[in-house]
Amino acid sequence: MLRVVLDTNIIVSGTIQGRGNPFLIMEEWRKGHFLLITSEALVEEVGRVLSYPRIQEYGVTSSQIQGVIRALRRYGISTPGKLKVLDITEDPSDNQVLSAAIEGNADYIVSGDQHLQKFRRYKGIAILTPREFLDNLKR
Repeated sequence: MLRVVLDTNIIVSGTIQGRGNPFLIMEEWRKGHFLLITSEALVEEVGRVLSYPRIQEYGVTSSQIQGVIRALRRYGISTPGKLKVLDITEDPSDNQVLSAAIEGNADYIVSGDQHLQKFRRYKGIAILTPREFLDNLKR
């Protein structure tokens, strides 16, 4: 089964919007079509971003945020978080995505973030846009 790291922007977008590629990716995960690789740092970042006032404007409740965090912790495969990658200097928090992917032996990273997208491939792990990932998943 495919092992995939979803960047925070995919999880947040998939949570606050009931449509679009990030939402469809989250639905594919819920259906068990791939294994979600995560880390405690990524889960905490998702909780922090979902709590931002500009995100709260989408009507996300604290119970929904807690539900997402519970699901990530319960159904995601958490990596140890010991590997430190320092290859992205423009936005150092993006390095935790790369770390989780390496530690979790991921097949893909899915992100809309340009700092990650610029690599296209990192240590053998393909970095795909949400649309590219959905296209690959259908094959």
